[in-house]
Amino acid sequence: MGYNVYYRGELQISPPLTKEHADVVLAFAKGERSQLTEAIYKSIADSPDPDLPGYADLFELSEDRSLILPDESESRHGLRLWLVLLIEHVLEPLAYVLNGEVSWTADEDDDRGTIYVKHNVVETIDDVIFNEGPSWNPEYHVDGRLKEVLHELVESADNTGCTPDLTVISAKLVEAIRQALTRL
Repeated sequence: MGYNVYYRGELQISPPLTKEHADVVLAFAKGERSQLTEAIYKSIADSPDPDLPGYADLFELSEDRSLILPDESESRHGLRLWLVLLIEHVLEPLAYVLNGEVSWTADEDDDRGTIYVKHNVVETIDDVIFNEGPSWNPEYHVDGRLKEVLHELVESADNTGCTPDLTVISAKLVEAIRQALTRL
């Protein structure tokens, strides 16, 4: 199949798609150009960014039409763009909301990350690998002290008496993180 990508996760559709809307979403996801999808492709072609993904058929719907389930077997890149187009040209106009996350790994070790979707906003974050570990135990590791300090920092967080968007953390731990990051 060439360069493989493996997806894991799911995206919640709220409310669940009607049967009619599910048919449109699946036809679009498969890259079909038909009466069902004609308006979608025209809308994309008329948009400021008319690009389409290079590969189709990257996801399915759950039986109850409430979840987008990415292809978890050997797949291809392009899911993020399909989701962006699906939200902009299908789901939002029909008053559906998408939430969830899907992570991916690929044939290359450094090609991995997560597609986050919250209230129809899509963000993609590439994973950063600090240390692949020894050949006999190829797990991904972060500097031990940095990991410990990050856990302590999270535990030190306190928003008592603060507005909901503010949290107080230990300055000592922030400095320890600064020191650990200089070694990476």
